[in-house]
Amino acid sequence: MTRIAPLVPLVSLVSLVPLVPLVFPLSFVSKKTVQQVIHLVAQSHSYLEPLFRLAGYTLLSLFLLDLLAILIPFNFTNPVWEFQLANQLVERAPVPILGLIFVLIGESQFRFFKFLSWLSLLGGILYFLLLPLAISAIVRIDQQSSTQIATRSAQIQQLKEQINKAQTSADIAAILSRINPQATPPEIGNPEVVKQQLLASLSQNERSLQAQAASRENNLGTQIKNTIKISLGALISGTFFLVIWQKTRKIVNQSQFGS
Repeated sequence: MTRIAPLVPLVSLVSLVPLVPLVFPLSFVSKKTVQQVIHLVAQSHSYLEPLFRLAGYTLLSLFLLDLLAILIPFNFTNPVWEFQLANQLVERAPVPILGLIFVLIGESQFRFFKFLSWLSLLGGILYFLLLPLAISAIVRIDQQSSTQIATRSAQIQQLKEQINKAQTSADIAAILSRINPQATPPEIGNPEVVKQQLLASLSQNERSLQAQAASRENNLGTQIKNTIKISLGALISGTFFLVIWQKTRKIVNQSQFGS
């Protein structure tokens, strides 16, 4: 099976041995001791590669488990879920990046190396797609909140008009039935008293709705900041994945032409 040099090979310390007399001309450390240490570290390269590979595959496996937990159940029509998905993937981006780098350092099988190279390209594309996903999600969240507030406000105004126009107990009972169709209409002794109670309740709901609208405006700045953070994180992560793909493609092409 074709083997390939690692993506980020450890420095060949053996090549530094001739420089020892220049680096340590006045050192009290024995040149022979320094040479032995350099040779020992250089020889340990072959032992470190499996550890890097094991650590890399472990990180990638843990990220895959996290990814499944995040994606299941799918709810791509829910903007809140989409925004949380983008946020969680960006927060976990260092895990697959480090895992991929560790695997590439230790992986010498050409087939796996080539697969990981294409996997890094896929990772870059997916993280770039998180930018429009996060922006679209936060816009839809704000639109839904604004629509809900506007709809509820219109309903309150409509009920106020109906209550003010009501003259008889039957009119009040009809309004109460529309507000809560499942409830049994109560006996209305004095329509004016009931009207005032309903108007007071609607005024309280209106104040609560105004507070909700003010809270939405105050939270808008935080939402924009979080969206910028997610977008920049996705951009940086996607770029890093593409850099890995570009570097590994050069190695793959050289190995293919060289074999």
